[in-house]
This record gives sequence, structure tokens and C-alpha cells, in this order.
Amino acid sequence: MKREKFLHEQQRFSIRKYSFGAASVLLGASLVFAGQALADEHHEVSTPSDATLRATSDSDAVTAADIFSGVATDGAASSEKASQVSTTSQTASETATSEARSEVSASTSQATDKISESTTASSEATRNTNASSETATNLDVSALTRAAVNTSLVSQPATTTDSDLPSQGTYVYKERTEVKNQPKVSAKAEFYVNPGDSVLYDQVVTADGYQWISYKSYSGVRRYAPVKPVAAGSGNGNSGNGDGKPSNGAQATTGALDIPATGTYYFTRDTDIKKEPKADLKPTFVFGKGDHVIYDKVLTADNHQWISYLGYDYVRYYADVATLTPAKAETPTVKRTENNQAKPETSGAEKLPASGTYNVTRSLNVKNEPKASAETLYTLEKGYKVNYDKVLTADNHQWISYISYSGTRRYVDIAALKPTESKPQENRVFGNLTINNQTSNGFDVVVTNVSGGGKEVKEVRVPVWSDKNGQDDLTWYHADKQSDGSYKVHVDTASHKGDAGTYSVHLYYMLDGKRTYITETKATVPQSVESQVTGKLTINNQTSNGFDVVVTNVSGGGKEVKEVRVPIWSDKNGQDDLTWYLADKQSDGSYKVHVDTASHKGDAGTYSVHLYYMLDGKRTYITETKATVPQSTESQVTGKLTISNQTSNGFDVVVTNVSGGGKEVKEVRVPIWSDKNGQDDLTWYHADKQSDGSYKVHVDKASHKGDAGTYSVHLYYMLDGKRTYITETTATVPESQVTGELTITNQTSNGFDVVVTNVSGGGKTVQEVRVPIWSDKNGQDDLTWYHADKQSDGSYKVHVDAASHKGDTGTYSVHLYYMLDGKRTYITETTATVPESQVTGKLTINNQTSNGFDVVVTDVSGGGKTVQEVRVPIWSDKNGQDDLTWYHADKQSDGSYKVHVDTASHKGDTGTYSVHLYYMLNGKRTYITETKATVPQPTESHVTGKLTNNGSYYSVRGKYDDIIIVNKKHGLSKDYNPGENPTAKAAFVRLRDDMINQGLNVGRSYSGFRSYDYQKTLYDNYVSRDGQAAADRYSARPGYSEHQTGLVFDLTDKSGNLLEDSRASQWLKDNAHNYGFIVRFQAGKEASTGYMPEAWHIRYVGKEAKDIHDSGLSLEEYFGIEGGDYSASSKPAESKPATTGAVNLPATGTYTFTGRASIKAEAKVSSPELAYYDKGMSVNYDKVLTADGHQWLSYVTTSGARRYVDIATVKATETKPEVKPVAKPADKPNLPESGTYTFTGRASIKAEAKVSSPELAYYDKGMSVNYDKVLTADGRQWLSYVTASGARRYVDIATVKATETKPEVKPVAKPADQASLPATGTYTFTGRVSIKAEAKVSSPELAYYDKGMSVNYDKVLTADGRQWLSYVTASGARRYVDIAAAKVESKPASQPEVKPVTKPADKPSLPESGTYTFTGRASIKAEAKVSSPELAYYDKGMSVNYDKVLTADGRQWLSYVTTSGARRYVDIAAAKPEASKPAAKPSLPESGRYTFTGRASIKAEAKVSSPELAYYDKGMSVNYDKVLTADGHTWLSYMTVSGARRYVDIA
Repeated sequence: MKREKFLHEQQRFSIRKYSFGAASVLLGASLVFAGQALADEHHEVSTPSDATLRATSDSDAVTAADIFSGVATDGAASSEKASQVSTTSQTASETATSEARSEVSASTSQATDKISESTTASSEATRNTNASSETATNLDVSALTRAAVNTSLVSQPATTTDSDLPSQGTYVYKERTEVKNQPKVSAKAEFYVNPGDSVLYDQVVTADGYQWISYKSYSGVRRYAPVKPVAAGSGNGNSGNGDGKPSNGAQATTGALDIPATGTYYFTRDTDIKKEPKADLKPTFVFGKGDHVIYDKVLTADNHQWISYLGYDYVRYYADVATLTPAKAETPTVKRTENNQAKPETSGAEKLPASGTYNVTRSLNVKNEPKASAETLYTLEKGYKVNYDKVLTADNHQWISYISYSGTRRYVDIAALKPTESKPQENRVFGNLTINNQTSNGFDVVVTNVSGGGKEVKEVRVPVWSDKNGQDDLTWYHADKQSDGSYKVHVDTASHKGDAGTYSVHLYYMLDGKRTYITETKATVPQSVESQVTGKLTINNQTSNGFDVVVTNVSGGGKEVKEVRVPIWSDKNGQDDLTWYLADKQSDGSYKVHVDTASHKGDAGTYSVHLYYMLDGKRTYITETKATVPQSTESQVTGKLTISNQTSNGFDVVVTNVSGGGKEVKEVRVPIWSDKNGQDDLTWYHADKQSDGSYKVHVDKASHKGDAGTYSVHLYYMLDGKRTYITETTATVPESQVTGELTITNQTSNGFDVVVTNVSGGGKTVQEVRVPIWSDKNGQDDLTWYHADKQSDGSYKVHVDAASHKGDTGTYSVHLYYMLDGKRTYITETTATVPESQVTGKLTINNQTSNGFDVVVTDVSGGGKTVQEVRVPIWSDKNGQDDLTWYHADKQSDGSYKVHVDTASHKGDTGTYSVHLYYMLNGKRTYITETKATVPQPTESHVTGKLTNNGSYYSVRGKYDDIIIVNKKHGLSKDYNPGENPTAKAAFVRLRDDMINQGLNVGRSYSGFRSYDYQKTLYDNYVSRDGQAAADRYSARPGYSEHQTGLVFDLTDKSGNLLEDSRASQWLKDNAHNYGFIVRFQAGKEASTGYMPEAWHIRYVGKEAKDIHDSGLSLEEYFGIEGGDYSASSKPAESKPATTGAVNLPATGTYTFTGRASIKAEAKVSSPELAYYDKGMSVNYDKVLTADGHQWLSYVTTSGARRYVDIATVKATETKPEVKPVAKPADKPNLPESGTYTFTGRASIKAEAKVSSPELAYYDKGMSVNYDKVLTADGRQWLSYVTASGARRYVDIATVKATETKPEVKPVAKPADQASLPATGTYTFTGRVSIKAEAKVSSPELAYYDKGMSVNYDKVLTADGRQWLSYVTASGARRYVDIAAAKVESKPASQPEVKPVTKPADKPSLPESGTYTFTGRASIKAEAKVSSPELAYYDKGMSVNYDKVLTADGRQWLSYVTTSGARRYVDIAAAKPEASKPAAKPSLPESGRYTFTGRASIKAEAKVSSPELAYYDKGMSVNYDKVLTADGHTWLSYMTVSGARRYVDIA
């Protein structure tokens, strides 16, 4: 309960209210707590999907609305049945949920126990107000409450005279019965079933004085239920008679009872409970017949037999169970009775209409499936009426069916056409649990005899929880495998709230990816003799306005109590007003909290008050109590809602009788939503005050998705700065006359036409007809919003090309929307069918080896279209698509296509590969089919331990990858400068953020890559400070630092110091390998690493990190590499390829390697090694080049990437310094618009046509490229082309000549086809043009328009030397289309142009708030930034109510808050530049209390653009702990009670 209530503070649940009197109290409590328990279980554990569905279904089955959804009763019978069903539904919830999945059974049963706590309070609170309801329903509230609360009162099975039960069948329970995991009276009850519930059993056993039925639950656990006592002497139950009948007092016994030393005892008579085992001692209290107790002793004293147990108050009690001078007792005859099960008759199917009302004449079982073996949810008794809509035959039974209020279909079994039998199945999965070392601090769990029954046990999981307070301390432990094959878990009571007593220990295996229950046991933690954690809650000053909570006797049991927290909520509406208070320490050592009911919606009645301490950084539950707030006798907070003018377009809400109960009502808020689809259209309206004192809101259904039907209308006041709930009602919007009809025509394999007729906006103008369409394959991944064109006959039409939908065939969803009053409104929908076309292709995988495989494509056909290209994307199934490569398949002489896949291009991954097939059809890439390939594991060992000099660095071959080795014996070349490794960086960020999120003392700053020169500076400083000998112990000499590899990161703590925190350091040692890292320099390894221990220094090694960690060895020890101190002469590794002097090779050919040679993406010594060739391997190359002092072979991979292999060092020749003239810009080549270009020197490849853009790769002299564009940008001439992956690239080929001092007489440059266009309109394209997200030449192409296509645009602009059209898509995204080169005016360079100072557009002089009418189109944005995407816009003549005017990003903006609470910004003018003067920053202390002088926004980030969460008004105050300046503003900052940081903009 403790964790269930508070662990997830922001979790909320909503419960529909049903008028069932007191029964609804129990039903609501059952749903709330059972639902919460299930939510907690699902939060901890990811269960299989079928388990989740079953639990949800079973939960649905027990709602009151569900039970009565198809059932109609009359008169008194209805009242009687309502009472029965309410009681049954609670137990049905326990049973259904428990039986659905054993993993949640404990949660559910424990949650049910919690129901009893709230039920008692709820029934008392509602006893007077609901008296009439209780009378009307004849509901025995006290009996019902006692049944829910006293779950210890278990009915013993009554004696029956039934004939022997059949060995298997269906059993209907006649009374409330315990279900256990053993056929023992003393065994723990796992849950209970109620009269009328039924079960399919497969065994009947006699044990412990009872006859039991037995069955296997869905979780595989065998269950036992006692159905009747057996003849006297047949068992060893705790009744002296052995017949199931209670003995009549102590004198009815025949001597000492034969009971075990410990167990559960059921009282068969009223029994005295005493504090000493003395017959004449006055009893402390009395247990009644049917009560039970768990005892731990049996003793004889004072001529009586006693059982003894330790009470919750830690006092030992004794129960007098037998007198040792027995009287003679009669044994009544055991009578058998008829077994009253709800069995379907086998007289044949009834003749019923297809739908109607069915009169129940006998007990009938209700299920979720028409299967005899399906679980029975509840039973309908004689007298019920069922409204059904189906009659069906299934599983040799006749069923009627109906849909419940919860939307679930139910099936009622009305007749058996042929009985069936079921047989239990054998379970061969097993394992044993043993508990060792049970102390007050915890215990060990040992799992032996582990077998998955022929399946691999991939993981052993042990969920453990104490039996106190349900499963609020449930922890799923991962058991570690031991050397003897067993598994072990250590349980520390500190992780379970320090609970002593009994613990439940369960065992699960992961089999075939599913968590499977195996067995369970118990452990016992004795009470600690150390000092106790104590605390006492006292409630004072309880008034109608609130109360005080005083905490005394505060002790952490030897630990420091760092914080006292008091969560409080009223018992109305669950925990919707839950507030965590921080108690203030008083001078007398006590702690105090004042609770104001205004913070709890003004609720009167009972409040729950809990106490928590912060001990060792953990929030620890201590105790709890209740407080009572009496009903106020002062003026009440009042308000009345009236709905008027309800039409198909909306309605008005009028608020009258507005009173704040003595407080000022500062604001009247009315949240409204339609009952369709939850609260997806929730809008908070601000009610306007009227002249008569009332408040009014107008609701337009267009703001609620045009929904008709019922609307929920709630009323809130702002009182003392807090939003307070007042009342609620509902409104009804009748169906409007908005119409539209969809017709599908011309359905072919290429697409179809959509025709929209009968178009009407129900009195509003239909501004636009939109038709969103997508195929039913793969969700909505091909969703396209079409604009329908109006036809001459008034209809609208859309043509759909299947090529725009991935060529999908089959069913398409077609929806219809209108733009009404500027809002997109749903109208109707239909489907269309695209028949299969004849596009074909077949994938075959050949030659699968550990080095790769071949892909052969046959049966290639474009279904009547030309297959322009065959593309084969391939990736391994490891690590997602991180190695995805698009291959171009080569056509073979037989007409097939072929691709060879080398695993070296896929990170050497083995296992399964995904192979897909695409065709280029009509310029579009079209998916065809897919298959799988398998790369077997190589048989040779991957770890050689052999050190290799790669020129710039040393490496060793590991199991998975080459590992770079850097230590005092093996250095790096000075020019080795790879930068920060992106893979290592991503893994490091995940590790660091996980440490921060777990509350470890870790900061976000770190030290990563260091260049040779930077390391030299650091090292020299350390030597100057501490001397070389000392510096060498903790700092690497330049060229010997692992930081130079880009694979090492130094962590810091939150203060920015190197991480030495013991807890964080231990976490790193235990977990770094899970992220691919090792702690490089550990204690005890100085001799091999050469450095003192550094807890903060972690090195990325990838997959091999786990093996290195598990070995306990240093990197040097693991690979058997020399380490320790520097050699006498330490020099970094030099770049030495195998051969010195250029090799005489042909320009193209095949080369066989004589030694190891590195493969690189660039012909640079410093370029990282991607892979390598070993001696004897060969390569087909197409180029030989000299670069960076080395000779290189070059070739193009199958993915289209160029690679370089270093084969020799070119001998340097002595040269005299060449006298060169001052650089003259290269002539700008006169090139065609597209073609092939051969480079005359080295040229950089970039993602943007900018000199400052980073170099991605380069072309060398003699290399060539196919380009499709020539452009001038940033003073350079560029070639541009699109890569195989679809990315546009730019190559810098020349400097554009600057104009001479003397101007050349040239005509004014005329741009290419720059259209003279109106500001808005429709444009028809004369050729192919690119659609982009930005008006930049370098922006990637999103799609394109072809010749003859047209677009409706709303802007014409010039940017990046081009003319663009711009428009907004249906999804609200702005798009740009490049239509022409922009005009450039030629001016002589000799005379600098005198330009006037830019004068900004006039900035309107506006009041701080008001109404603004737009004089032109203005963009609405989420941030006050020019670059922020346009969400919508205002047109000329439209107006807006704004509450702020601000200047940002060089523009003037109006700002307002939408009805959904989001802040919006509207760009209205360019801002006038002002002298840079910082805003006056208030002089404030670093922390304290601040009183606001005006309205101030509360935000989640210190950004002006951050949405407003709430606000402070003038006169309100806040306790802050930080003052900061950000985004040009001064902010106060504080932490909320939920732990979230907030920022308030004050200047």
C-alpha cells in the first residue's frame, strides 16, 4: 500500500461512478487497488503480451457496469441480484486476475486486502447520505463491509451428503471457499472463491480430513479447494471431532489436539485469548468461530492445551484450544448433499431468434470466449434476463452473446451439445529453492536442480517481497550462476523497508523469451535487536479550514533522518489531491506541517496522513494515521452550471450563484470535453463575467472535432491562487447536417479515383476538401493528405497513384475532411482496393560462408514499367540497422542480377542478415520482396594476442574487433589524430546519464579526446609542478596517452572534480562493461598498466569488455602484452607501411598483399583503420595514387564507397624551396549543367556548398564524378550530385574570380527563367523541381514536382541565390520549391557602394495586452524565433486577444495562451534596433523568499519560449534556492514537492 500510493507520485486513475449504493464503494475500492497493484506489477516487469491481455480482460469482467450490461431484472429480484453480483464481482476480480497470471496473483490478492481498509472508511462515510440507496437495494452494508475487511474469517466447508465427485469435471462452489497450493488445512489461502463460482477440475483428493478438488491454473500452479469434510478420523484437521462440525467448547474435546507445531489454526468456537497460559486468567479478547490465526508454538499448561503467537504489537498471546480432561463427544452423521454446479444441459440446442431477450431458468456461466474450457467470469442465476445480439454454436455448446458496457463481448453457455473431457499435461520444467543465512539483515536464496525441460534457461529470476503491506516492496532479483551450477541471490532487508518476519520467494525462468513460473517458498527474517526506526503522528487543530500534523519520537534507528516527509490526501476521489509536505523542525525537536483544505479542493471529511523519513538517501515509510476536517459552518463555496442554446453547432454554459465562501473568486474556469475518445478534445475555457453577475462560455463543437452527443462540463474557481473544483454537469450537441459521400472509381493495379459528392458544411462554408489516404499495410507509413479538386458538376475529385504508396496493393483507407471556419473537420470514410500488379522479383541466397554470401535476383519484372535499377539493401540483425548498406545489383548474362556481400562491410557480424529488394520504377524506389541470409560463425579463434604495428598505432586482434593498445611500452604517432570516436561517445553518454539518473554523484562534464600537442602541454605542466617521476605515475607522456585514441573518457563528480566517489566508482567497476567500457587503471594492476589507480578513467573496447571484466585482468594481462614503465628510449609509433619505396604497379588490376595493410576511407596516414588485408589476401583495384607520403591502392566497395589501402612509403627526395607567385584564383571552369568531371587536384566533398562546411571525404587528381548541378556559392564554384543513399553532396572545384578594379562592361545578368509571379497563386511547373524543408540549395530533397504538375503557393521569396515558391502542407509544415536562379546585379568593384543604414519596419506601438487586428498574413509559432516552424497563421482582417508584447530574434511578437494552455507567438513586425542595455537584474540573495510585484510565469526551463505551466500573481510569494540569468532574463528557481525544478521569469 505504501509504495502503491506514493512511489509513482504523478500516476492517476479515473473511476466511473455507478449508483449501486454501498456496493459501489466496495466495487470502486476493488478496481482502484487491484488496478494499482497490477499497474505496479506491470511497471516492474515486462510480461508477455498474452498475459497483459488476459489480466485486462479479467479486470473488465468484474465491473458492475459489465455484469449488468446484458442483464435485465425486475422489482425486488433486481435489488437482490445487485447485492449478490456486487459481492461476487469483488471475488471474481481476485480469482480472475489471480488465475490469469501467477505473476500478478500476489499483487492482486494483496491489493484486495487493501480494499478492506478503504471500504470500512467509505461505508461509514456514506452510511447516512446513502441510507435511502441502501434501503432500496436491501444491501446489508455491515455484512458486506465485514466480508471485505475481515479476510481472515474463512468459512469452513459445510458437511455434505454428496455422492462421491467424478474424477474430473466442473464444480460450482456453494460457499466462500479458500483456494490453496497444498491440500492442507494449515496451508496459506492464495485467494477465495464465492458461491456460484465454478471451476474445471481434473483431480479429486482426500487429505487432512477433507475432500479436495484440484486443477492447474493458467500459470501452471496446481490449486486445491476443500469441498467437504470426510468421515471422522480421515484427516487431522484442528477440530476435535474430525467431521467438519465445530466442537462445543473445551469440554467437547477428547484430549490434546493432534496439530502441527506451527501453522494456521481455525477456531471452531468462541475462544479466549490471554497474555499468559492460565485457565483462570481474564481474557484480553475473544476470537469467534470461523476466525483463524497463524501460530508458532503449541504448549500444555494449567491442564489445558494452548497455541501461541506473536501479535502485531509484538506481545505474545495464548489461545485455549483444548482441556486435557475431555468430555465424551458425539460424532454426528455425515450427510451428503447434491452438488449444485452450473452445468449446461445436454438436451440439444434451443430454438432461439437471432437476437432478443433470454430468460434465465437455471444457473448459466458467462465467459469471454465461446469455449467450454474458458474461465467463467460470473454466473447468471434463475430470474435474470439477458439482451443478446447473437446465437452461435461452438465447442459443442450452444451460446448466446452480447456486448458489455465496457465494450467486451460476453458469451453465455446455455446448452451442451456434446460433453468433452480434458486431461492434465505433464510439466517437465523444475527447480528447487533453498533459504540460507537468515539473519535480521537478510538471507540468501539458492536455486538448485535447474532444468528448462529441454529448453535453454536463459535467465533465472527470483521475485521476493515481505508479507507486510502486500507487495509494496516487491523486487525482481537476477540470480547469479555459481561454479557448482546452482544460482544465488542475496536479499538485504534494507531493500525491503527493513521488514522483519515472513518473506515470499518465487522462482521464474526465461524460456523461449517468456518468463515462466517454477516454484516458491518462504523465508523468515528475525526481528532486529538494534534500535528501532520510530515516529509518531499527532493531529491537532482540526477545523473546517485544515489541521496541523505534529511528528514526535523521531528516530532513524541509528541512521540520520535527513528529511521528514508527510504525504496527505483526502479520502474523496482517490489520491487526486495528494500533496507531499516537507515537515519543519521545531525547537522542541518535533516536526510540524500545517494542512490547508484549500490545497485539497476544499474537501471535508477524512484525510490520510502518512509519515516517511529520508534515510541513506532513500524515502522510508514509518507510520500513518487519519485526520478529520469537519464541514464548514461558514458560507459555502457555491456555483451552478446551466446549459442553454444547445444546437448542432455547440452550446452556451452559464455559471450562476458564484461564491468563494468568503474568498475572492479571481477567475472562473470551465473545462469541457466530449465523451467520445476520452479527453482528446479537452479545452479549458475562461468564463466571461456578465452584467447580471453571472459568467458565460460559448462552446463551438468545431473546437471539439465536430463531435455530437454528450459533453462533460466542469466548473473550477481560482481561490487564493489555487484552482478549486466546484461542480459539474453535461451538455448534449445534436447531430448536425454536415454531409459528404465518398465514391471509389477506376480501381486498377496502378491506383484509383476518389469522388466526393453531396458536399455540405451544415450551414458553414466548406473552404477546402481534404482526403487522407493510406494502404492498410504497415500502419500509416504511406499516409498522404490529398487536396480534392472541384469539378464542374460541384463534386470533388482525387486521383491516387499506388506508386506514391510504396506500390502497395490491397485495401486502402480513404477518409474525408472539410475545412470549416479554419478548422479541419472529419466527415466520413470508406475503403478502396488496388488489385495485385505484375511487378515480380525473387531473391536467392548462395555461397553462405563466414566471410559473406551472394544474392541472386531472378524473375525481374516491373509490371509493364521499365526496371531502371535493381537495389538490394542489406543489414545484419545485430544492433538494428547500424550497418545498413544499399547495394546496386549487377545484371548477368542470363538476365538475373547479382550482389556479393562481404561481412567486413558489416562489422564482421555473423548470424542472420535481412535482405530486401527494391526496383527503380518511373524514377521511384519501389519495394518488391525480402528474405534472410545466414553467416555462420568462423571456426577459428578470434583472439590471437599478437601485437601488430599499424604505422600510427599498435593493435591486437580480439574476439570481435581489433583493439588499439596504448601504454608506456606502445605509443601513438604524433600525427594520429582521429578525434572523439562517435560509437564510444554514444556509449559513454548512455553510461553517464544512467549513473546520473540513478542518483550517483556524477557530473555531466568529462575529459575525452586529447591531441598529441594538448597532452604535451598537460604533461609538461605536471612535470613543472611535481617533477617527472611523480608526473609519470598519473600522467602520460605525449604520444602515450589513451586519450589520443578518442576511445577514453574521464568522468567527473557534480562539483567538476575527477570522479573518486566510492559508490559511483564501485558502480563503474560493476557495470561499465555493460556499455563496452573497462576501468583501465585499477588498484593492484600498477605493475602491468604503469599507472596509479584511476577510478574515473574508462576505456571503450566494445563487445570484449565483458570478457575482460569477468577475467579480472588488466588489458595488458588479458592479451598477454608487455606493459609497465617506459622503455629506456620511448618514442611514439611511427607510420611504417610494409614497403619502403613506391611499388611499380599497373593503373588497375589485382594486388596480392605480402603483409598486413590497413583499409581507410581517406588516403591519409591519420585516417582511422576501417578493416585490413592480411598477407596472402588480394584485392581488385582501379587506381594507384601517391598521397601523404605513401603509395595507395584504391577501389570502390559494393556499397559505392571508395576505399584506400596503404601499400608503401614513398621515398622522400631533396627539393629546393620553390618560389611560387602569389596564389591566383583558378579559372572557373566552363562546365555543362550535368556530366562527368575529372579532377586535376585534390577537391573536398561537403554536405553544404560552404567553405566552412566540414570535409566528409575528397577526390584526388585523376578521379572523376558524375554530377547533375553546377553552382556558385560562398565565393566558390561547386559541382553537386546525389549519393546512393539519397544525400546531396558538393565538391569545391574553383575560386570564382573577383571583379577587377576597372569594371568590365557587361550587360546586367539575366537570371535563368525567373518568373514574374504574384505573391500568392497557383504555379504550373515546366520541368522537374525539388521540394525542400528550407530555402537552401544544400537542403535535402524531400520530394519533387514533375513537368505539368501544379501547386498552390502563399509566398515567393529569394534565398541562397535562387527564387523559391513556398506553401504550408496539410500537416502544418512549410515547404520550399526552387524555380529559378535569382537576379544578380553587376556593380564595379572600384567604388564601394554606399548603402543607407537599414531601417526596420515600423514597430507598432501597442498596449501590453488587448486585441490586435491583422493587416496582412502573420505566422503563429510555438517559439518567438524566425526559424520556428509555422503552426498556423492569421489572415488580413482576423484578430487575436493577446496578453504580452515582446521583442525577440529581431522581430516584434504578440503572445497569448491557447485554450489548451500552450503559449503561442505571432510575428507582427521587424524590431527597431536599440542600444544594447542589459535588463535591470534585481539585486537578490542566492536563496530566500521573493514576493511578486506583478504576474510572473512559471516554466519548466529558463527560456522565454518555454510554455507557461502556471503563474504567480502580484502579492504572491515563493521560496527559491537559485537566482540565474538565461535567455536575456533573470529567473528565480525552486524545486516542487514532486522533485521537479521550476523557473520564474522576474526581469
